[in-house]
Amino acid sequence: MRVLLVYPLFPKTFWSYEKILELVDRKVLLPPLGLVTVAAILPQDWEFKLVDRNIRAVTEEEWEWADVVILSAMIVQKPDLLDQIREAKRRGKRVAVGGPYPTSVPEEVQDVGVDYLILDEGEITLPMFIEAIQRGDKAGIFRSNGEKPNVTETPIPRFELLEFDAYDSMSVQFSRGCPFQCEFCDIIVLYGRKPRTKTPAQLLAELDYLYELGWRRGVFMVDDNFIGNKRNVKLLLKDLKVWQAEHQYPFRFNTEASIDLAQDSELMELMVECYFDAVFLGIETPDEDSLQLTKKFQNIRSSLADSVETITRAGLRVIAGFIVGFDGEKSGAGDRIVRFAEQTGIPTTTF
Repeated sequence: MRVLLVYPLFPKTFWSYEKILELVDRKVLLPPLGLVTVAAILPQDWEFKLVDRNIRAVTEEEWEWADVVILSAMIVQKPDLLDQIREAKRRGKRVAVGGPYPTSVPEEVQDVGVDYLILDEGEITLPMFIEAIQRGDKAGIFRSNGEKPNVTETPIPRFELLEFDAYDSMSVQFSRGCPFQCEFCDIIVLYGRKPRTKTPAQLLAELDYLYELGWRRGVFMVDDNFIGNKRNVKLLLKDLKVWQAEHQYPFRFNTEASIDLAQDSELMELMVECYFDAVFLGIETPDEDSLQLTKKFQNIRSSLADSVETITRAGLRVIAGFIVGFDGEKSGAGDRIVRFAEQTGIPTTTF
């Protein structure tokens, strides 16, 4: 089976960082970790090619070569996802689609002629897809029905399928899920509120593979809340600290975490010792009414300004995420956010 993995375009927005990427001569911030993980779960006697449309277009030779085309996308990639499905169907290809967007609203991609919908987490639903292909089924919808996979069995992603020179950072994932209940977030809908982690040995094997392939730049730990399972993350960091020292610190790490990171000095110290240099925090707003309304209770248990200062003093650069336009928000929210960012000295803000 010849499988063409296609990652659709991100529209040009603040989040595409194209001006910053020009300065460092890279095309894309991060690779499609989902698709290289899919390639690792599918039968290894199948052949794979991967095209990230944020780097280049699919060639006619690649369309011709493929027996099946597999696409994954987030909602922001919807227009190009639908275009690429149509392109594949126009060439008579079988098309399979998965990822956060199809999982959230499967009916929207069904309308454009997708043959296989591989929804939810692939460790459970990709084996169903493989069985369907082997039976000769021409179509199918594969769902996990609420079951969550044990990620300790997830194989090392097929990083070698990526065009390394195009990316500013590599991506790895230690955990899925988040214990909190912020009502605007899709993470707990997709992955649940019980964080599941890989083993430290498993993640270090992924870093070994990146090292072996010659990667020597940034690595983004893509967990939506890296510290969701603090016990397991500390076990990882203790081993990672040794690995980094043995390999002479080839990677610098960034990640995302909840603001309660500030309450755990041991955890922050371990992160800095492992060469984590930045952490994205979902601060959202300094307005407590909005935080209360959206059930972001972890942000009102202690002073946001004090928490930012504590994390900064520990040696981690704060990248802050803010949201404007919560229900019932009082006017002047933007001004209050700007004042908060200036007072706390946050160097990088995203809105």
